[in-house]
Amino acid sequence: MNFFAQQERARTHTKRMLVLFVLAVACIVAALDFVLFLAFGSSGHGVHPGFGAVMFWNSVLVIGIIGACSMYKITALRGGGGVVARQLGATFVEPVTTDFAHKRLRNVVEEIAIASGVPVPEVYVLEGEPAINAFAAGYTPADAAVTVTQGCLDKLNRDELQGVIAHEFSHVLNGDMRLNIRLMGLLFGIMAIWIVGRFLMWGGYFGLGDGRRRRGGGSSGQVALAGVALLAIGAIGVFFGRLIQAAVSRSRESLADASAVQFTRQTSGIAGALK
Repeated sequence: MNFFAQQERARTHTKRMLVLFVLAVACIVAALDFVLFLAFGSSGHGVHPGFGAVMFWNSVLVIGIIGACSMYKITALRGGGGVVARQLGATFVEPVTTDFAHKRLRNVVEEIAIASGVPVPEVYVLEGEPAINAFAAGYTPADAAVTVTQGCLDKLNRDELQGVIAHEFSHVLNGDMRLNIRLMGLLFGIMAIWIVGRFLMWGGYFGLGDGRRRRGGGSSGQVALAGVALLAIGAIGVFFGRLIQAAVSRSRESLADASAVQFTRQTSGIAGALK
């Protein structure tokens, strides 16, 4: 198996998906500018003077909202991997333990840390979970944690456990955790557009109710329609953003499988665990 070729293929696919993510954000900004133009930019005498500057600052505002909300979410998710594991109820595996399964797990983690050149992360076990699963969490290799379920310890032999741990170490080494947190932050920023649209829609609707009695409700109607458009654009953006995120995740999983073969120098472990 040419695991280096598999790794390069996965990295190339990830880069393409990230470009699509950036293009999706650009399309959202362009769509919002178009909605603003339809709602407020034209009149019976053509385009309002100076509306180009309004659209420019609208683009800046939208990008600022997405960026600020993304940074807020990324900051909130940047806690160490041990925090995530403990929140899920996982048990920390001490460096020195008398439990055979925990000792085997620690030995495997330390072996893969040497093979991958990554610092030994914190190790946790979800003791009440009989299914076979594992995850790596943390923003950088320095604060990473690897968690496995009790099912991994009970049902996998040493080679299969080694393959699973090597797979998770790939996520640590290749920055997949950091990448995933950033994508989650961007999705949160796009979702903020949906929230603003809902706010405008309901605000315009209730304003429209009052306006009909007083002024005919023209401006409130425009605000409500703009809110509906923002709601739709935000929802579509989140939908396609999640599709792109899923595609990125799939490519990183392929990269992790290939890296597991590189670290362990055998295919039977990860293949047996997957089966």
